[in-house]
Amino acid sequence: MTAAPSQSGRSLHHFRLDRAIAEGGMGRVYLGFDLSLQRPVAVKVIRPEYAKDPGFASRFIREARAQAQVVHSNVVQVFYVGQEGETLFMVMELVEGGSLGGLLREKGPLDWKTAHKHFLALAHGLREADRLQIIHRDIKPDNVLLDRFGEAHLADFGLAGPVLSRDAVTQPDLARVVNPAVPNLTQVGSVMGSPPYMSPEQAMGEPLDARSDLYALGATFLELLTGAPPTSAVTLTELQAFHDGPPPPPLTPRRGRIPASFAAIVDRCLERDVSKRFQSWDELIAALEAAAPKPQIDAGVLPRVMAWAIDVTVFAMALVTSAALPLGLGVRVGLSFVVLVWFLAVGATVTRATPGLWMMRLLLTSPSGEELSTRTLVLRGVVQHLWLVFGGLALAALYNSWSTPVQLGLLAGLAVTFSLGVLGSLLRLSANRRTLIDRLFGTRALVFVR
Repeated sequence: MTAAPSQSGRSLHHFRLDRAIAEGGMGRVYLGFDLSLQRPVAVKVIRPEYAKDPGFASRFIREARAQAQVVHSNVVQVFYVGQEGETLFMVMELVEGGSLGGLLREKGPLDWKTAHKHFLALAHGLREADRLQIIHRDIKPDNVLLDRFGEAHLADFGLAGPVLSRDAVTQPDLARVVNPAVPNLTQVGSVMGSPPYMSPEQAMGEPLDARSDLYALGATFLELLTGAPPTSAVTLTELQAFHDGPPPPPLTPRRGRIPASFAAIVDRCLERDVSKRFQSWDELIAALEAAAPKPQIDAGVLPRVMAWAIDVTVFAMALVTSAALPLGLGVRVGLSFVVLVWFLAVGATVTRATPGLWMMRLLLTSPSGEELSTRTLVLRGVVQHLWLVFGGLALAALYNSWSTPVQLGLLAGLAVTFSLGVLGSLLRLSANRRTLIDRLFGTRALVFVR
């Protein structure tokens, strides 16, 4: 496709075009100036080959008017649409912070808290569009713009259309062809979209409702969180093969530091069966609000000491219970520590903290507030309680007189070293500094409001 001639320096009605700031398959966006209201604006000028098509021009104006009805802080506002000679153009709110797609390419995947903020904001904007019976049909990272405050705005409703009942269309147009004139867009009868983000029903040219936009929003944030969309399909044939094949692995098991509750929301948006997705924007928004980052309040010394004591009690109870077994004290110490490790592992898997921390309403996270892996939680607990093993073995050696003074001193020295590490952690905590254990494992204990 040949580049469209520059319109810089030209005026369209009372809008001056200063310089091009972006270009897409359907036209070019200019930094403009509204001479009437004396404010900067963005002006999208459509390519001549599209503007000359009466059907396209009529649909473009109709859809621009539809987007102008969606007045919401997270949707780019349309101020004007018109045609001057052969030039078809739309004047919009100027959003100067780039797109989420550009941010992803520049800095890599978003942290989950930033992604959650934008996810919730866009859901609110799309709920307003749905109230007006408008669906977007082309949600993707490049169509989400950021303002100078870092707030997200959904743009490019150029493919938007009305919600259609599935019962209203008995003979859907299933003619599917790739449109070579528009990069990254695929035409499905009268429907177009970007294949990596298109729902199965959109790819088939079926009637759409808000749940198709839900799928595209989930695909968008899967890419923003992981760096890759659900599929790399370019053509509809590839997209159809993807939707007909085995489902991709869900985000929840491979979420890394993304909380399970937030990962599950993305997975549910990406369900191929529309009945398994969220059934409304209100339902999605409620789930997002429930999975929102919790307030981060540093835990004090006393609850952490009590949490540590609760975990130690498990070791002591196991040791006392094993006294009836015909085993030496050293073996019983080892078995008791195995019970403690199992206790820590189960607690970390179920509650994302050691059971003692959970009972004291504490939660372990990274310093940035992200979720820790189960391996980190268990290993941290084991190291923090390792003094019990060396202390117990030293007592067993002293009690049974089966170790040399050197061996006994080594065991006692290790027990003292580990116990001082725990004590040093608590002393640092009382001085409002990160504990030694927390510094070693990159953790932080917070008050958890359940």
